[in-house]
Amino acid sequence: MDGSPINPISYIGSQTAAPTVWAVGGGKGGVGKSFLASALAYSVSRHGYRIVAIDLDLGGSNLHTVLGIDPPKFGLGDFVSNRCATLEECMVQTPFPNLSIISGANDALAITQMAGSKRDLVIAELRHLPADIVMVDLGAGTSTHTLEFFNSADVQMITALPEPTSIENAYRFIKASYYDRLQRFSQLDPVRYLIEAATQPNNAFSIHSPTDLLNEIAKVDRDLALFFKRKVTEYRPRLVMNQVRSQADIDVGYSMKAVCKKYFGFDLEYLGYLDYDSSVWQSVRRKRPVLLEFPNSKLSVTIERMANYLLKQRKATGNATGR
Repeated sequence: MDGSPINPISYIGSQTAAPTVWAVGGGKGGVGKSFLASALAYSVSRHGYRIVAIDLDLGGSNLHTVLGIDPPKFGLGDFVSNRCATLEECMVQTPFPNLSIISGANDALAITQMAGSKRDLVIAELRHLPADIVMVDLGAGTSTHTLEFFNSADVQMITALPEPTSIENAYRFIKASYYDRLQRFSQLDPVRYLIEAATQPNNAFSIHSPTDLLNEIAKVDRDLALFFKRKVTEYRPRLVMNQVRSQADIDVGYSMKAVCKKYFGFDLEYLGYLDYDSSVWQSVRRKRPVLLEFPNSKLSVTIERMANYLLKQRKATGNATGR
């Protein structure tokens, strides 16, 4: 595995279709978001698909380091600050065929400016990048811009570690994403006050679960309740457990899947798990993708399998959203 594409042709995607957007998020820092995003991006590029990896971890960008390149001259901060007219101008080719990167923003000013219309513009610009797939590496937490970018993606992945603090923050992220997504549908405007109330632990409607929310919406409008229920079941984020060491760690993912189905009413797809592997920090230290540095490791094989699965889903749906 020398970094060249698996296919003999360098580009097999569509020249005209808008790219599919994949996003990797999570509720806690240090859970492997950048590693997963960069590893999947590298794997996909080897299949001949043009992919752009964009670092949307404002204030803490490191995706370029994981991919082994120096901080690019231009990045997202330049677009946010109007130093670049388009997001495409911020693209930098990596040493690997078909894989480009848009680095993040380390200056606090870019964070304060990433709001409202500018955030919407970035989301729109993602769909105009010259690529088949755009891989978005999000920051930790549940800030407005993080949730907006996550919920606007076609494929939404959440990373977590099998430890209490990470699991708790993953649930917090899922809950915030869940309600943020519901507020995106204008059809639910008549009951938006109920959705907003549901996000508060102590609310006047005694809404403590999505089932309670559904019942309250049904009191207002049964058709809206049916629409609400349909949109809930359409929500299908993917979960990746990182740094697992035992079967008990692996089973945490299945437990989270069951909880989401019972409490939220949607299917959390357990995309898979990544074993704890020292090759990760070794590859990061060497600034080379783990699939390139340790191609025969169990971790690399797992990542390849995940990438193949996501690509097959993309092909089966005709590059549809998968949301």
